[in-house]
Amino acid sequence: MANEYIASLSNRIFIKSEVDSPTLNNMAEAQIAPITAFELSSNRKQLYRRDKTGFRSESPVMGPQRELIEFNLDSYGTGWAGGSSKPSISPILESGLCKSAELSSSFAVQSSAGTSISLQADAVLSIGMGLSFGSEIRFIESISGPRDFTINAAFSVQLDSGSQLDGCANLSLGESVNPMSILDSWAPSQAIQRFVTGAVTDVLKVNINNDFLEISAKGYARNLYDNVSGIGGSEFQFPDAPSNFSALENSPIAGHLGQAFIGVPAASLCTLTQAELRIDNNIEPRTDEFGCFSTKAFVLGRRRVSLDLTIFERNDALSQALYAKAVNNEPVPVMLQIGNQPGSMFAIYLPSVLFPVPAFSDAQPRLLWQFRNAIAMGLQNDEVFIALR
Repeated sequence: MANEYIASLSNRIFIKSEVDSPTLNNMAEAQIAPITAFELSSNRKQLYRRDKTGFRSESPVMGPQRELIEFNLDSYGTGWAGGSSKPSISPILESGLCKSAELSSSFAVQSSAGTSISLQADAVLSIGMGLSFGSEIRFIESISGPRDFTINAAFSVQLDSGSQLDGCANLSLGESVNPMSILDSWAPSQAIQRFVTGAVTDVLKVNINNDFLEISAKGYARNLYDNVSGIGGSEFQFPDAPSNFSALENSPIAGHLGQAFIGVPAASLCTLTQAELRIDNNIEPRTDEFGCFSTKAFVLGRRRVSLDLTIFERNDALSQALYAKAVNNEPVPVMLQIGNQPGSMFAIYLPSVLFPVPAFSDAQPRLLWQFRNAIAMGLQNDEVFIALR
């Protein structure tokens, strides 16, 4: 029926990585993402004539103007069920970490002792690779051979000979932009459909201990198309939304389930109340170059990886050791796992974090420590690793 309002729940958002699928206006390989909010704006640099006409009226210049396209999106965090397909949220994470996800296979264990593991056959291993066993994820901390390595913390269950370590969808930091395409598909068909290409994430956040694991991305895009204005030209064909998809295929991970490890040796942190991982790429859009109306490219600046933690203090050795490390400005490793079921697990590993001296908050019955802007250290893109299973 004509002359109706468009309901804000009448859209589906599909995303794909332009590195994995470089054909820009083909969204057949895109997946529907568990996005809860999507904001898109085109900030035009409007020009005005300043010549003296004898009147006070402003005279804006018509026609194409330089513009900067910005986006904000919020999404649920999901796991990975295995197989050859990447998780549906993979393009968001890849854009924020500037590197494509790698899917690892399973490995058979020969023997294990604490954090040391030996495999039955040679394998391609890398520092920061995530491996799962049952309801737990661990990360490779060091490698001594094609079969031998240590993990950041021991599994809660002893690995016997023949035990199977499942692979994960692994993400690490990179050195080049990893753009994605976003199709904002609305119903009915008469509504304005929007299509964004060359979207890169400037700031990526992962929020822990809410109702669900939440991921937010803020960044820029090169091009914004629609199905009405013809801005792409006569040769541009607006992409169709994929027809073979399931809106509820990926279950959100509960933000309050999981486990946390901190320190050397890794000790279980049971009093975590809130955590936020932030990756700031300091992207500079190239919008002011001669002869170009839209953003020509993006330049990556110095990356900053930071962590906010809020915990309850306890009268135990872990609290004392963490406070001493913060006062002495000494780094400690941190691992956070969200979710406790295979297919719905998301883990973060920061090998070296400099914690500030915590702020004490006595507003609640129990004393809270608030660590703000703890800095993740790194040398060669090794500040943070993420694994999904």
